[in-house]
Amino acid sequence: MDTPGDRNKLRCAIDHILEAEKNGELTAENVIYIVENINVAAIETTLWSIEWALAEVVNHPAVQSKVRAEINDVLGDDEPITESSIHKLTYLQAVIKETLRLHSPIPLLVPHMNLEEAKLGGYTIPKGSKVVVNAWWLANNPALWENPEEFRPERFLEKESGVDATVAGKVDFRFLPFGVGRRSCPGIILALPILALIVGKLVRSFEMVPPPGVEKLDVSEKGGQFSLHIAKHSVVAFHPIS
Repeated sequence: MDTPGDRNKLRCAIDHILEAEKNGELTAENVIYIVENINVAAIETTLWSIEWALAEVVNHPAVQSKVRAEINDVLGDDEPITESSIHKLTYLQAVIKETLRLHSPIPLLVPHMNLEEAKLGGYTIPKGSKVVVNAWWLANNPALWENPEEFRPERFLEKESGVDATVAGKVDFRFLPFGVGRRSCPGIILALPILALIVGKLVRSFEMVPPPGVEKLDVSEKGGQFSLHIAKHSVVAFHPIS
C-alpha cells in the first residue's frame, strides 16, 4: 500500500521546495505555507475517509466480521496490527480501496495544466488548458463496475467481468483516488496506512453497531466538485470483543 516510490516522490517534492527557498524563489513563509497545506490536505481528506470507512463497516456487519476473521487468522491474538503487517491483510486493504472507490474524497482530483498541445481520444487539448479528471465517475461508472452503488470489497479481490481498463497490467484507470504518475497525490503514503491501521484496530477490538433505534448510519454525501464528505455525523456503539 505504501511503496518506496511513493516515499521518494514526497522526498523529491520537499527537496524541490527547499531548493527553491535556497535559490531565493520562495521565502521561509512560503515554504511553511506549502508544507502546512500538504499536511492539512492529507489529514482532512483522510479524516473524511476514516468516517466513510467506519460508517460502511458498521452498515455491513458481514464485512466487519470478515475483516475481524482475517486479522485473527493472519495475525493471531498476539501480533499487533502495524504498518509493516498491513500487507498481509488483503481483505482489510480491499475494504479501504472500496471506501475510496465509492466515496472519493476529491471527486475531480487536483486540476492540472498541460504545457504543450496534446491529443486525447481524438480531441485536441490546447496548450495551457485546465485539465481535471472525474475520478468519481471512473470509480462509479456502471459500464466499468458491477453494481457500483454497492459497498462490496470483494470486487478488489477478483476481476470484475468484462472490464479491461489497465495499462501494461500496472495502472487501473477505473480507480484513481490519488491520481496517477509523478503528479499523483503524495498524501497516499499517509492516508492508506492510517486508514488500514485505524479500521483494523477498531474492528479487532470492538463490534461496531448503530446506536439503539437506528438500523443503519446515514451515508449521504455532502460537498462539491473538489471535496466530498459525509453529510451528517453519526453515533456508533462500540461493544468490546471478549
